[in-house]
Amino acid sequence: MKPITNSVALLFSFSLCLSFLPLLNAADQNNLIAEACQKARYKDLCISSLEAEHASQDADLAALALIAVKVASNNGSDTSVYIKKILDGSNLEPTVEQNFQDCSENYLSTTQQLDDSLAALVSKDYKDAQVWLEAAITDATTCESGLKQSPGNELELFSRNNIFLKLCSNALDIVNLLATK
Repeated sequence: MKPITNSVALLFSFSLCLSFLPLLNAADQNNLIAEACQKARYKDLCISSLEAEHASQDADLAALALIAVKVASNNGSDTSVYIKKILDGSNLEPTVEQNFQDCSENYLSTTQQLDDSLAALVSKDYKDAQVWLEAAITDATTCESGLKQSPGNELELFSRNNIFLKLCSNALDIVNLLATK
């Protein structure tokens, strides 16, 4: 009788330990995300944007870099759609319309640059990934400069552009960390 009791106790202990493994893995993953975002300029946004992505749960640093670029790319695509919608449906002042058209062109470029950055990351060409991310940041900064100069500064686009810049900056910070490993 005693061996059965010991076996049951051992089996129970083993099962209990296994039930905590997902929690330990989640804690490890949160630590990796926190470590990846440690040197990011916008740390809180970095952590929240990565934790919101299901794929980050099992990701290593290289995968987190891909996820960060993809998050920025999705945000940029959404902003590009927003700009097109405003241009198609609004009667804007000529200066404001020109700024929106310029931003539209900038966002078309950023989409391609982020795609190029993703391709560079997949091929482990971290220097190229950095170059493409920096180019996307430059284009978004150009959009921002035009918005600052326009009368009646379009606050929604300015806010969207600001978030996009922060996401790109965070992605670049993670790629920079990856490039040094």
